[in-house]
Amino acid sequence: MKKSNSTVFIKKLIFFFCGLWIIQTGVAIFIRTNIGSDPFTVLTQGISRTLGITTGTANITITFVFLITILIVDRKTINIGTVLALVSAGPFIDLMLAVLQPIEFSNFNIMVKMLLLALSCVIVAIGFSMLKATELGVAPNDLIPLIIHEKTNLTYQWIRISMDSIFVVAGFMLGGVIGVGTIIGAFLTGPAIQFFMPKLEKVIKPIIYKEKYKEEIAQDCLNSINY
Repeated sequence: MKKSNSTVFIKKLIFFFCGLWIIQTGVAIFIRTNIGSDPFTVLTQGISRTLGITTGTANITITFVFLITILIVDRKTINIGTVLALVSAGPFIDLMLAVLQPIEFSNFNIMVKMLLLALSCVIVAIGFSMLKATELGVAPNDLIPLIIHEKTNLTYQWIRISMDSIFVVAGFMLGGVIGVGTIIGAFLTGPAIQFFMPKLEKVIKPIIYKEKYKEEIAQDCLNSINY
């Protein structure tokens, strides 16, 4: 691997893990507000109660099903980041839950909790947009709406809202726990990602591909002079 390619890959990894950490920070805040699980967690809770397995095992099970589905439908979208997200998300969320443990969220009134939960959705959106900009891949449950978006050209936020709504309904029918936070998460996360994704890509990609952008600018200058 050339030095320039190695530098690009290292930059991608840095932004990828920063994005993953930011996402799990948002998820940790979501969990600590304790006013409803996020849509995907509602589904894993429902599966765990129906099958009599732990939530973690249910998470692995449904994620594995998604992964197999992606392998069948569009395997080229699976990248190293898909695997990295699977093995790294857990430690990051455990870390942030421990960091937030001293904060007594239970002392906050419902309005403050709702504001914190809305903030957590924005944090998740920022982290996801940063992670997506690296082009290393995302977790299977996050990859599915992106595949649908690319194949149908439907607006990402509505795909995400629809998918989160399906998670909530299916999870609730299976015994998952929902609350006002679940509704906020289902309808806010998608639009927030739709808002931040193009903006952060414009900021992050020039940093990752610094040399490439320099060459393009230099070429544009030469073309202008020749013209």
